[in-house]
Amino acid sequence: MAAWVARAPVAVWHRPGDRVGPPSRRRHGRPETRRRCDTSGALDLAAAAARARPAVDLYDLSDTLTEYSTAWEWQRAILDLRLRHLARDDADDAMLEEANDDDDDDAPLGSRDVVLMVQHPPVVTLGTGSTAANLKFDPDAPDAPFPVHRTERGGEATYHGPGQLVIYPIINLQDGHHRPDLHWYMRSLEDVALATMESLGVARPGRVDGLTGAWANVNASPPGAESHRESHGTPDGTPDGTSAPGDIAGREHKLAAIGVRARRWVTYHGMALNVDPNLQHFRAIVPCGIGNRPVGSVAQMLGGRPGVVSALDDGSLDAAFEGFEGEFIDGTRWPGADDALMRAARTAATDAFERVFRVRLRPRRGAPDVTAVGGDGSGR
Repeated sequence: MAAWVARAPVAVWHRPGDRVGPPSRRRHGRPETRRRCDTSGALDLAAAAARARPAVDLYDLSDTLTEYSTAWEWQRAILDLRLRHLARDDADDAMLEEANDDDDDDAPLGSRDVVLMVQHPPVVTLGTGSTAANLKFDPDAPDAPFPVHRTERGGEATYHGPGQLVIYPIINLQDGHHRPDLHWYMRSLEDVALATMESLGVARPGRVDGLTGAWANVNASPPGAESHRESHGTPDGTPDGTSAPGDIAGREHKLAAIGVRARRWVTYHGMALNVDPNLQHFRAIVPCGIGNRPVGSVAQMLGGRPGVVSALDDGSLDAAFEGFEGEFIDGTRWPGADDALMRAARTAATDAFERVFRVRLRPRRGAPDVTAVGGDGSGR
């Protein structure tokens, strides 16, 4: 397989209207006087500024597959522990400050914010208010292709599987470094995905008005073409014999899905970025309830292949699952996730998360030890 190398880290993804770039070098219409200065301490100041960023424990288990139910249990248990620490009264503040010491590798789980990074075996999840109508199979049937979990997050049906990088932040939005605002938080997760995609070389990453998530090929569709495709799209992109797969390849593709929840402004659930999954598995659902736009991946975009459009009215169930075991539209089969690309994506995503959220991720070994908390995350 080809070796994938992440590009040099890019700047934090700035929203439209943000003022970026160096400050003006003129004042009152005259150039500022150039002065000599001692820069010997500049690196020390930069290092001190980096240390001032809050430390967040990173459990990166994405080099293997973690059952969805296991990661879900971890999230709820860590959330409970985090809330316990934050609920301590003022008399315990000194103890909490000590537990949050950046140099304390033995700090108890939950005393700092946590980020989990995983891959899942094939699974479908439903948000708290989502409808099972966006499933193309009976989740209770013995031959159901994937297990289905209804969760507390927002959003509709979502697929997780190998080749997808899933990030679950358990962070306190009221700590003074962030904002107690779920809209801001979701846009920030989108920023992480967009910066990661750009670092990996994905063309035209961006947002689509009115739709959550991170997209590629934004504003790439020819004017007037979208309305026809939205009303006639099907899984193979050829509803009337006039739309070739190449037309799909040039459209906006959704590469990252986001669904979150928070308790007392501490977050859980999060973001899933399609790095190199089997895209045909998305044909088992209407992804995020969007049945007229293609789902894609980093590998698919870099390879110039078309993604998958999965709508409810695309014919029989058999037609929806044609080629389901892994055959792409062009007749090739999914060879499995590209390990080198996955490694590059992990590096790019952790770097992007640090820059967008202005934190320092501290890698922790192994899986989070949640044995002190009940399996339901209740602490009982």
